[in-house]
Amino acid sequence: MRIIIVLMTFSLHLLCTPIPITFNGNEKINSNTLYGVLGLRKPYGIEVWEDQPSIEPIAIGQSVSALGSFYRSKGYYHAKVTAETDEKGVVFKIQENTPILIGDIKINSALDIESSIPLHQDELFDQEAFSASKSAIKKRYADAGYCNAQFNTKAWVDIEINRAYLLFEATPGEVCTFGTVSVESTPNIDGKLTASMLRFEEGDPYSVEAIRLSYEALYAQEGITRVLINDNERNGSIVPISLSIEEAERPIRFTAGLGYSSDQGIQAQTGLKHRNFFGDLKTLALNLRYSQIKQEASGTIAMPLHNRGVLGGEIGYTNEIYDGYKAESIYEKITAKYQDNPGSAMVGVLFDRSKTYESQDINTFPNSVLFIASPLGELNFDTRNKPLEPTKGYWLNAKLTGSIRSTVFSDATYFKSLLSGAYITSLGDHVFGAKLKWGTLRLYDGEVPSSYRFYAGGMNSNRAYTYRDLGPKNSDGDPIGFSSLSEGTFEYRFPIYQEFRGVLFSDLTFASQSTLPDYANDAYWGVGVGIRYVTPVGPIAIDFGIDPNDNSQYAIHFRIGELF
Repeated sequence: MRIIIVLMTFSLHLLCTPIPITFNGNEKINSNTLYGVLGLRKPYGIEVWEDQPSIEPIAIGQSVSALGSFYRSKGYYHAKVTAETDEKGVVFKIQENTPILIGDIKINSALDIESSIPLHQDELFDQEAFSASKSAIKKRYADAGYCNAQFNTKAWVDIEINRAYLLFEATPGEVCTFGTVSVESTPNIDGKLTASMLRFEEGDPYSVEAIRLSYEALYAQEGITRVLINDNERNGSIVPISLSIEEAERPIRFTAGLGYSSDQGIQAQTGLKHRNFFGDLKTLALNLRYSQIKQEASGTIAMPLHNRGVLGGEIGYTNEIYDGYKAESIYEKITAKYQDNPGSAMVGVLFDRSKTYESQDINTFPNSVLFIASPLGELNFDTRNKPLEPTKGYWLNAKLTGSIRSTVFSDATYFKSLLSGAYITSLGDHVFGAKLKWGTLRLYDGEVPSSYRFYAGGMNSNRAYTYRDLGPKNSDGDPIGFSSLSEGTFEYRFPIYQEFRGVLFSDLTFASQSTLPDYANDAYWGVGVGIRYVTPVGPIAIDFGIDPNDNSQYAIHFRIGELF
């Protein structure tokens, strides 16, 4: 009896011990996708501490069924999946066979919905894409204000000739509008304040996109942990809205981080923030940042206003090492910002006590203590789909600042502007991007700190040069900076293998000591290649750039995230 119990226990142990799995015969669908079907993930190459995908033997039968169902959903109705187990693990053998192709698509719609249907004649009949089409068509009508539209979608599959025939019909009904907005808030957050952050008002045309943007705007408030915008009620063509929010139970948050970039070397930061300071989503934060060339400490306060405005204040200290001198700044900043999607506008004033010290060339970088009071202005417009790894969209940014010299307020009369923008598009997995930057610094009277000048070179500039090393230098070999700058970048990003991506790029810089760039003479060109390894926190990027007119001039750059 004891032997039987031991054998039974041993057998149960074998049935519960996970064993490695692999796939064989899958030509059209990659193994990473199939691992995902089974709820598994093959570790990234750098995740050497992670085990390889495995399952318990008792789950092999269920896995065969799941893989078969997945293949069917992708149009492979005749696919066969079997499993073989040996001493190395289990191998799922797949015969994909002839797939179902789309024979014909019929569309009856008052609106143009072809762009909402990712299926085309003679392509695979993907059931998931077919289901997604129904949701996309519904959203297309909802965005146009038709909240009560009627839809009819059907698919006929002939497995004898391996063809699928699709029908998409839509009847719009009456145009809808947003109704009254009722708010269920919390004691520490004014419901009228959160309602004013919505991207629609009563009487506006009904739009699912406006609701999505409202979710983004509300979740951008760090003191809010949960948002529900209920638009399920209907009063004919009127859509009443019920807004419910929950505030953070623990509003105080501590953050810390450690990183490295080729521009600033080792970087560390830490911060403490109260995300609902005295209620109504006001924030109070203290931040410390350190890198090998710059140290910063700052305190900020922000107060959201009705109708998407924010009042902000900041006081801070920075100390930065430049080639040839050091710069210290003690500053105060007051700002008023209006933020919407996808644009925002900011005005403010900056009070800056700037000290230039330990200069090795006092003629080029005079030791000084200057006080500059500068009005600020900034406009921003950003439609990129993913900030760290965008594949489409564009952004525009304009920054303006200046001052008038007086014995009380400022030691200089100057004007400085920086305009920049980028456009990104893609064709499948191939991404194309272009970026432009133009800046000018004009001094009319007095003196501005040396750190106010433009510098070029580095991972966010011309990548044939190291950080702030582009352009003419003084007798000590230190870059002297510019009064004007114009830069352009073009990138082609393409897949290599699994999580690896490649980049070809070209950077062109024009710079001058006058108030406008010298496009005839002062041109600096950089070309190069890069490699990306995609991770959950963004792509790890390494770029190698070289000046084709001077092969001895090159640089290597490292960072996380794409440039634009």
